[in-house]
Amino acid sequence: GPFIVSLIVFVICGLLGNPSTLSNFLVGGAMEVCVSAVSITRWSVQMSFAEAVQDLHPHPVGVSKYLYDMEANVFFKRDWGFGTWWTAAVALMIMGTVLRLGSFLGLRFTNRDKQV
Repeated sequence: GPFIVSLIVFVICGLLGNPSTLSNFLVGGAMEVCVSAVSITRWSVQMSFAEAVQDLHPHPVGVSKYLYDMEANVFFKRDWGFGTWWTAAVALMIMGTVLRLGSFLGLRFTNRDKQV
């Protein structure tokens, strides 16, 4: 029920979208494809990070430098040729379209005898 859904959303959005976790998954192969196809946070955090770097031009020092480099290595690693921000936007649009199409098909073909 609701607990299972909450757990799934936590894993997909929370754990898979964390930059320190992403550095382990975004090394190529099937796991990268799965994380990129399922985790909304993976793309939305990339959009936020790319926009912040472009607008703020950060120059971190100390521990912040380590974290900045880690996030930059994760979020600027994969680009489909649109730029970092637009790659994430296109990925989120594709994910939204697939989810809406799947929802429509589920509603359309489930309990067909009860539809008005």
